[in-house]
Amino acid sequence: MTEIPQSLIQICETHQDRSFHVGKRNSTKSGAADTQDQMPKWNLTTHSIRPRHPLAAWMWLQDPLFRVSPDPLRQRMILEATTEWQERCATLDFPRVLSKKKALEGFGTIKPDLQQAKAVMIAIERYTQDNPLLWILWSEENKTVSFLDDKAFPRDGGYKQVWIIREPMWDRLWDASAWSPNDIVAWIQKQEENEFKVDWPQEPKTASLKEMASEYEGLKHSAKGLSKDDLRIKLGRAKAMRKLLS
Repeated sequence: MTEIPQSLIQICETHQDRSFHVGKRNSTKSGAADTQDQMPKWNLTTHSIRPRHPLAAWMWLQDPLFRVSPDPLRQRMILEATTEWQERCATLDFPRVLSKKKALEGFGTIKPDLQQAKAVMIAIERYTQDNPLLWILWSEENKTVSFLDDKAFPRDGGYKQVWIIREPMWDRLWDASAWSPNDIVAWIQKQEENEFKVDWPQEPKTASLKEMASEYEGLKHSAKGLSKDDLRIKLGRAKAMRKLLS
């Protein structure tokens, strides 16, 4: 069981129902903003992440103490966790663009840029291979849905944890871990229906039109009239969908 620091006990108020909250009762400005300050989306609880950082999102769902802590204590907990995560980076594999260097920089700053934040997410994904995690990056502003690493998505064997995070603010998180593979695919299709662009993994540019057409038709789709570029996208989508459902 997690030991509650004395510093936290001093700022907690105990109630007759044996629950507690941080700060003044009924305060809407508490540093420990809970999950109910935003309307749920997709029948999933909307989690508000403070500070806005992928590591804070990880700690929010992994550490109950982090959820009830005020901002100053959260900052200290993140600082303590940062060193541990930077050490873990030494044992992890990174794709070429989202490099280990970017991950170290991302863990080391409270306001990572886009590449640094994504590299942090890659590190967390790689570390959770025994309890595999899929980050889905969802941007309402740009109307995009994306995944971190084409080469690792979708993962063989599926995912035990599925987290949707709002890009690029990193301030909203939805835990979709209870969704089945069918639910994930249906959600993605719904985003497409709402005119979101989904960044699917694509076939290598060296693949020939004939090879891709043969594989695409083998998946029970027609390649007639498709350009090579269109076929790369559609084949990547079809293969990813099939793998997600397998």
